[in-house]
Amino acid sequence: MIIHYLKISLRNLWKYKTHSLISALCLAVGIVCYILVSMYCQKMEVDLPDMERRIRLEYSQDRNSFFSMQDAQLLEDKLSHELGKLSFSQFFHKSIEAEIIDNEQHNFPFIINFMGVNDYYFSYYNRKLLYGSRLIQAPDEVILSQNFVRKAYGDKNPIGTIIFTESSLQPDSAMQSFRVVNVVENDLLEIQTDCYFSYEVMPDQPIAINGYLPPQMNLEALNQLLRSVPWERNGEIIYPEARLLSQKDAVSMKSLLINMLIMFIASLILISGLINFLKFIIQMFYNRQREIALRKCMGASVKGLYLLLFFEVFWMMSFAFLISLVLMELSMSAMQIYIPNWGIPDAILFAIYLLQFKIYIVLLAICMLIIWFPIRRLRTASIISQVNRNRNKHIFRSVMMWLQLSISIFFIGGTFVINLGWYEAFGRTYSALTSQEEKEIIIVKINTQRMRQHLNSILADIRALPEVTDELKMEDNTMMSYCMQTYTKADRSEAYVSVIKGDPHYFKFLNIPMSGKVVDADASGTIYVSEDFRRQLDKDSIQDMVEFYGQSYRIIGTFKALHKESSNGHTIGSVFYPGNQLNAICFKMAPGTDIKLAIRRINEICRHYVPVTLPVEIKKLPDDKQDFMRSIQMMQGAMMILAIVSILLVVLSIYSAISMDTISRQKEMAIRKINGATPTTIATVFGKAYLTIFLLAFAVAYPLLRLAMMAIIDNMKVVSEWWWGVVLFFSVAFMIFLTTAYKIYRIMHINPAEIIKNE
Repeated sequence: MIIHYLKISLRNLWKYKTHSLISALCLAVGIVCYILVSMYCQKMEVDLPDMERRIRLEYSQDRNSFFSMQDAQLLEDKLSHELGKLSFSQFFHKSIEAEIIDNEQHNFPFIINFMGVNDYYFSYYNRKLLYGSRLIQAPDEVILSQNFVRKAYGDKNPIGTIIFTESSLQPDSAMQSFRVVNVVENDLLEIQTDCYFSYEVMPDQPIAINGYLPPQMNLEALNQLLRSVPWERNGEIIYPEARLLSQKDAVSMKSLLINMLIMFIASLILISGLINFLKFIIQMFYNRQREIALRKCMGASVKGLYLLLFFEVFWMMSFAFLISLVLMELSMSAMQIYIPNWGIPDAILFAIYLLQFKIYIVLLAICMLIIWFPIRRLRTASIISQVNRNRNKHIFRSVMMWLQLSISIFFIGGTFVINLGWYEAFGRTYSALTSQEEKEIIIVKINTQRMRQHLNSILADIRALPEVTDELKMEDNTMMSYCMQTYTKADRSEAYVSVIKGDPHYFKFLNIPMSGKVVDADASGTIYVSEDFRRQLDKDSIQDMVEFYGQSYRIIGTFKALHKESSNGHTIGSVFYPGNQLNAICFKMAPGTDIKLAIRRINEICRHYVPVTLPVEIKKLPDDKQDFMRSIQMMQGAMMILAIVSILLVVLSIYSAISMDTISRQKEMAIRKINGATPTTIATVFGKAYLTIFLLAFAVAYPLLRLAMMAIIDNMKVVSEWWWGVVLFFSVAFMIFLTTAYKIYRIMHINPAEIIKNE
């Protein structure tokens, strides 16, 4: 009998193969979106045992989580009996240049990310050592990460090799040579670490202290014990306090709330896909009322009808699961292509597929419960009522479509408003160059010591290229990274101005109008101001000198605005400081130059002096802007993808619903036409239901969307404006009209004679 129901259910699905494919695809897209977002949100989460006993020590007065090395060692000495071993770690958000000297005495320079730790750090965080249990026992020893070893050594054993840093890790320390003693497996943190040095090498750097809550002691008792270890700092008596890592602080709670919000949004996509899936299955089941009635007449039990519906769900769910596997593979391949340094360990890849399978099982179980309700209705309904059932009432389907459409309106509107906010903040920018002139400017970043050592030779070779017509030396390594500094107005209120430093040739190079004196890059105590800032200075009755942070600068010129300076109202203008610290050089190419070829030539010149193991950053000026805006563009892209997926789910859902609706009500519409119904009347019968669903969905989604946008980007003027709501309303309405128009047009012009004859 099970084989029979499997065949019957597969035959029924094949009869509606287009709609079956649409429903399975919607569910598969929802599964993939949820898993990818879940993977991103859990990337920073580390599953550590005994999490309820892990603690972080902080200063009692300012709740500072970082200690000086002297304070950390004092705590370890005084509380070693009560707390046992403590984990010390120093975190850095910068990189240094280092040379790897292998066993064959070959030198390979690299840029490394590093941190300082003690010997208990690896045990505390369950980090597996790959070459025995050897830990750092002296300040001149280092442990490498597995990823860095693979990049620097390949398959060779790094134990015993030397890492020589170009500059000392501590300004007053001469130690620059370190011996590799072990390799640690990769961690799952977003900020990857290449080298683990002893914290004693960097005594001036703050230390985070972690440990375990002692057995038979609660947190209050531990803090009572810690108060017995006070010491004086800056004239104040302070002592340490313990905090459970399982109890989130304000920053952790904010991060957790953001993750929960992202996961909730992803779950909405999954729910939308599941709704479309169930809506199709149950609607198809109700469309076969005569078949169900005949089966009951022939003695079919409720169990048999349940198995019939269950196997339809099983086939569809299994097909959706297979599609999700294919989509996941395609997504992983796309990430490897478009996301820099994308890599995922095999263990995490296995966890992703395991999560897919778990979602498949959970959704199958949920569907088993939900499909019991239509079967339960069959138990209490007579055969005649099933045949004569009023098919106009699709309450479940309508509610599900309303929920789907509400989710879609939320995503579409959110994407629209965020894009408008982005344009308000960064879209209206000043540029005296045409787009073609911007493409003819190439930026070379001076980002390694090796490049600085050979800078004169590199510049001489680049200047010798015939296509190079001009150059500009900048102290900032990008044309978009404007720092902000505070200006105090005459009324003692404060405002921000944008700041950039470099060679005053900046204005001529970028065609920016400037009136004033051009000075050398090393002219100290001078400043150029923008026209907007000049107007503010005139209001404050300031002519020749302006003061920032207690230091006065002589104004020697006024310029229109900085390149790509935004006029978003967040600043009152900008200033330009002459500076001769070189971090980037811009080269202007002659008109008609093949820019790709020019970049390749400049790269070859740099690579003549800089080994391939060190990065060389050469890009066009527009690409530099894209790098600066990458995080914003990634957020835009993520919102756009979610909006497109949501639109796809709704369009497919509405199309599937209107298709099934028109098929199941053909006879009814034919009888209406025989009785004199006009095409307009028939269109109203179908359109009224979808119009009502849309109006209710918009009435719920739009206020929630407006509140959410006010909470996220409340400082943007566009959020308080009303016109984008009108645009959103008519855009979604037009989308629904296009989705339903063709099927309604077909049912409006059916031939009643053909329908009755086929019936």
